[in-house]
Amino acid sequence: MKKVNIYILTLFLPWFLSACDDYLKEDSDDLLIPSLVNDYVPILLGEGYPDKFASQIEWIHLMTDDVEMGPLYYDESMYNNSKVTFIDDFDPGMGYGEMVYTWWADYSQYIMDNFWDARYKNILACNIIVDALPDMKYEASEYGTYCKLAAQTYALRAYHYFCLVNTYGAPWSEENKNKLGVIKRTSPIVDVSLTERATVGEIYALMNEDLKNAEKYLENASTNYTKWEITPAAIYFLASRVALFQEDWDEVIRTSEEFINLGGNDLYDLNDVDRETCGLPGSSGGTFWINQIAIDETVFLFSKNDNTFNYLAPFQFYAYYTLGFHTSWTGDNALLNLYEDGDLRKEVYFARLFKLGGTRLRPEYFSGQALPMKSDRYLSTSEGEARECWRSPEVYLNLAEAYARKETGVSQTAINWLNQLRVKKISRDIYQAKNVSDFASREDLIQFIWEERRRELCFEEAMRFWDMRRQGMPEVKHEFYSSMTSSKTFVLKQGSPNYLLPIPLSETEYNDGMTNNSRETVVGN
Repeated sequence: MKKVNIYILTLFLPWFLSACDDYLKEDSDDLLIPSLVNDYVPILLGEGYPDKFASQIEWIHLMTDDVEMGPLYYDESMYNNSKVTFIDDFDPGMGYGEMVYTWWADYSQYIMDNFWDARYKNILACNIIVDALPDMKYEASEYGTYCKLAAQTYALRAYHYFCLVNTYGAPWSEENKNKLGVIKRTSPIVDVSLTERATVGEIYALMNEDLKNAEKYLENASTNYTKWEITPAAIYFLASRVALFQEDWDEVIRTSEEFINLGGNDLYDLNDVDRETCGLPGSSGGTFWINQIAIDETVFLFSKNDNTFNYLAPFQFYAYYTLGFHTSWTGDNALLNLYEDGDLRKEVYFARLFKLGGTRLRPEYFSGQALPMKSDRYLSTSEGEARECWRSPEVYLNLAEAYARKETGVSQTAINWLNQLRVKKISRDIYQAKNVSDFASREDLIQFIWEERRRELCFEEAMRFWDMRRQGMPEVKHEFYSSMTSSKTFVLKQGSPNYLLPIPLSETEYNDGMTNNSRETVVGN
């Protein structure tokens, strides 16, 4: 029987699950069967790209050390300020965040995990196109379009599997290669048979093969791209990331250098930002947003029109609640405390802790609470609004880590790549280049690079959670307050099985052949 691919997945996907037999009939009159390359382009654009990405996974930030829960005043002078009236209650934005913040073994009744289904929906679209490539029809003048479509499709499938295996599977290591990853689905039709998860090694092998194919097709791909699409730069960017997570240092270096040699993705200098307008709600003009389409360091925009931001305070600016989730600022390992004096990212990437009234020397407080403000949720382009993006700073950090971990001793090459990034992110008045003598050991340098990743990539995709998994799944302590005077401490042990998210009910309810992740109960004291 000939395989028939669907054209509009969103219309037919729910129907597939109950009527797969009818779907496969060749004589169905109501199916539009694509055959031309330009028939498949809208399938990829409409169903292969990760729309609504941020809201599907934003609760994962609550599981990391970048977020804490507690009093929403930054210091006592704010709480006792006569100009500020606090509402003695939880910030309404908290929702059911407690369940993931305290690492419940099963939070499915309170937190809807749509991330798994969304990625496999995107993968299905990619599979349909990959399956059709050998027989796809095109004019000679459309060969560049064909190669561009193929390259983008393979890269997107690799990205969706990267997201899945680094969220639900065991983290990559030689010891973990044969542990469970996620389900490997490459068929162009919906498969509802009982299916076990593939191993971590098998999923990475698929990603590597897909990225090789993406690079191969790039050679003859057409060159008309927008930043809403997977571009040649985006393919090398993703390949660099996958190689980093697989600890293939030579491949990190090769793909990162390919990315940089393409040009056009220069780092943005935060010294050029108007510091009088950054970090304010509703501000514009000189304010920097990472999702600006015109900024060179922005490589790929996605999560279109996904303009909600749940869980973190403030639910509403200038509403002063006493308790809620916020960017961590307590203790040496807190995110805000990792920024040194003069690091402009602390000003530019977060809401201020004071309101517009007053001056820098004599500020008046407002309920910004260091809310991440890296992306403008309402920043429009001709094609929509992006909540997420890939940015070139990550590639510089990948290079720094690859050299630091490949070379013995403290790597000057790694430090050089770090300096190229930091000179653009730290005030010119204060910046000093790092030298070999600044690091006591190779391990000290690696730790600094990991901290630099936190400072630069915080609250983007699920990067902090993914990094914590590959960096040894460290112990994390979360304080949860039931009132201003009562709290419990929850401890996620190093290597905890809760670093692997449970497979959602949407999969487990019908797929009895799959092994779910075993998780433990974390009790507060």
